[in-house]
Amino acid sequence: MRDAARRNNEWSFPFPAVLPAIRRTMRTDPSGPVATTRPPAKLNLFLELLARREDGFHEIDTVMVPVDWCDTLSLRRTNSPGIQIHADWIPSTPIIARRLGIDGGDSLANLMAIPEDERNLVHRALTRFIDCFDIQGGFDCVLGKSIPAGAGMGGASSDAASALRCAAALCRIPLAAPELTSIAADIGSDVPFFLGHPNGESTRAARATGRGEILDRIDLTSTLDCVIAFPGVNLSTAEVYADCRISQAPQSSSQLVAALEGGQTSGLGSMMVNRLEEPAKKKAPRIDEILESLWQTGLEPCQLTGSGSACFAIASSTSDSRRSAMRVRATQEPGAIVRSVRTTTVPARVDLG
Repeated sequence: MRDAARRNNEWSFPFPAVLPAIRRTMRTDPSGPVATTRPPAKLNLFLELLARREDGFHEIDTVMVPVDWCDTLSLRRTNSPGIQIHADWIPSTPIIARRLGIDGGDSLANLMAIPEDERNLVHRALTRFIDCFDIQGGFDCVLGKSIPAGAGMGGASSDAASALRCAAALCRIPLAAPELTSIAADIGSDVPFFLGHPNGESTRAARATGRGEILDRIDLTSTLDCVIAFPGVNLSTAEVYADCRISQAPQSSSQLVAALEGGQTSGLGSMMVNRLEEPAKKKAPRIDEILESLWQTGLEPCQLTGSGSACFAIASSTSDSRRSAMRVRATQEPGAIVRSVRTTTVPARVDLG
């Protein structure tokens, strides 16, 4: 019964309850303040490629919404220099591995390895923060991963943005400091979206242009209920982009933006596109199976998010998304992680305790 309840609750993680464990993990005096937050994932409702840039990136037009599939992150300052990251999957690596149908060995290492050094965007963000603001000492970070890596859901970028906000709170740096926005844009195209607007206003959706760092808030007037399915395949964003083609007649997200601002939640399919879907399918054929499984539940539209490999569909209501998620889960797990989600806001709230 307990397992069923957990399964229906999508493994919600009561973060305040783990603060004592977090403090035990950290390497210095446990009486110091700890900043905690829950970095959300994102979905790309629209992603069009406009041109290749000389710097190797692409000019894009994309519409992103944050959703309540979240990691957990805690941060505290240390007297000693350096950055220490303690990362693991929540609720546990064995549980996630079973849901993905992974027994162990190289498959487990390749799919679920979480770097704790400079390969982790959190490490890069905090390194830049220390250098930029001339911070004395270092940081300890405990990162609980729930958002799959290589899924196109922005988990690493969201973690990095949340680490910057936590560090700013601990060091009493104003969140409106332009240096934070500059750091975010430098370390990842999606990071500014998760960092949030410098004036502190919550964002429920945004249109991103340039390479993804130029943001215009969308006044999303309705909450979207969605089903996300991650097929247990990590895709490299760089490799997917390398195989993409620029359309001779790129679509614009303007029509979708207008529909979202008008409160429309159904009939959005004709306004949605992801130009990375075809190259992603070539690298991960199982994406087709996942999309078909979503479509078979009656959900429309069904689409890849980001560079993949996660796919999503928009449901008509919370109950519809939960029922559909259970149906997809019955056919795809083990071998995939399927969740019902709702749109939320960025930036994620930071608590000091």
